Amino acid sequence: MKRKSERQRGDKLIIVSAIIIVSVLATGAIFIYVPFTHKNESLRADILKERDKNLLIGKIKALNKYIKIYDKKIPDAEGVSWLLSEISNRASKERIELASIKPGNPENYGLYTKLSVIVDMISTYNQLGKFIAGIESSEKFLKIESVNMKRMDIDEKFEKGSGKFKAFDIKTNIVISTIVSKE
Repeated sequence: MKRKSERQRGDKLIIVSAIIIVSVLATGAIFIYVPFTHKNESLRADILKERDKNLLIGKIKALNKYIKIYDKKIPDAEGVSWLLSEISNRASKERIELASIKPGNPENYGLYTKLSVIVDMISTYNQLGKFIAGIESSEKFLKIESVNMKRMDIDEKFEKGSGKFKAFDIKTNIVISTIVSKE
């Protein structure tokens, strides 16, 4: 009997030890490993979100550089008078005779307003080319919307011996526009 009781004690000890080991492992798995894996997954998700945020921040910074470049080209709340004087100054620089210069209808585009000027002028082809090149390469955003031209000698009212205009001078109608910030 002694052997049986020692054996039973040994078996009980092994069973109790196995139960304790299994319960410690289960407790460790439940209270340590599972929360750690969930925390690890949430940290990975946070890292991916931060990486996406950093990419967006980089894109925003790159776009801000472009905005700063283009923002310098857009005049701040300057009216049609600025555009009229800018066009007449450029025309006088190229020695172009302005027959008329008048403002067009402003168009609203949210934070911006599109201003236009209709210009009738008499010039040579060379002067007109330099004038258009000067307009389109301006520091401020200026755009040639349309150009209509006609040689002076084709016009019925052209007087051949008048001396004021030459036969190959052109009469031109140009629409020039700009975008102005409302701020």
